[in-house]
Amino acid sequence: MLSVARMSALTTWLRRARPRPTRRRVIAAGVVIVLIAALAGWAALPDRTDWTSQDLRISVLSGPSGNDPVDLDARFYLPRSRAGKVPAVLLAHGFGGTKDSVKDDAESLAGRGYAVLTWTAQGFGTSGGQIHLDSPDYEVKDAQGLLSWLAARPEVRTDAAGDPRVGVVGGSYGGALALLLAGTDPRVDAIVPLITWNDLARSFLPGGVFKKNWAGLFFGSGSGGDPSCG
Repeated sequence: MLSVARMSALTTWLRRARPRPTRRRVIAAGVVIVLIAALAGWAALPDRTDWTSQDLRISVLSGPSGNDPVDLDARFYLPRSRAGKVPAVLLAHGFGGTKDSVKDDAESLAGRGYAVLTWTAQGFGTSGGQIHLDSPDYEVKDAQGLLSWLAARPEVRTDAAGDPRVGVVGGSYGGALALLLAGTDPRVDAIVPLITWNDLARSFLPGGVFKKNWAGLFFGSGSGGDPSCG
C-alpha cells in the first residue's frame, strides 16, 4: 500500500506530466464535441424525402409480331405518404439519355403524389434491344408493355382491369413517344410532350435539304450516350 508521502509525490508528478489545457485546445475540443453531436443528430433523423424509389429490370414484348422480349432498365417511384391508390406518370427521356436523365422530374412528380415509372429506352444505356427511333413496333410497343406493368401494380389507380390512370410525359425524343403512344393506346389519359418533333424525316430534310451536321449530331449522341441531345 502506498504511503501518504508516495501518494502525494505521484499526484504531483501526474499533474506535471499532463499537458495543461490551452485556450486553443479547449476551443478545438469544443468544436469536436459539437460536430460529433451534430452528426449523431443527423444520423438519427428520419428520411425526409417525400418519395421512395426502386431500380428494376422490366421485360416487355416488342417487335412487329409482339413476341420479341426486350429487357428494360427502369426505376419506379412512389410517394411516401399516400392514402390508397395513386395516379401514375410514365416519364420518357430524350435521345441519347437514360432513366437518370429524368431523375429530378421523377422525384418532383413523386413528391406531388404520383407513382412514376422511368425507363431507359431500348438501345440506350443498359437496356436491351436496338434503337428504332420511336417505332410503333418497338419503342411504342415497349411503352404499351410498361402501361400494362403499371396497371398490375397494387399502388396504382386503375380505370378498368389492365387500364392504369396514367399520363405520359417526355421531352424531345421522349415527347414524340408520348404523342405516338397516345395515338396508339387508348389507356393513356393525358400527355405532356415537350420540345419535340412530330416528323423526324422533316427534321432532317426540311424543304428537301438534308441537314448533315444535325443528323450527325443526333445519331452520334445516341451512340455516345450524350443526354443533352433530344
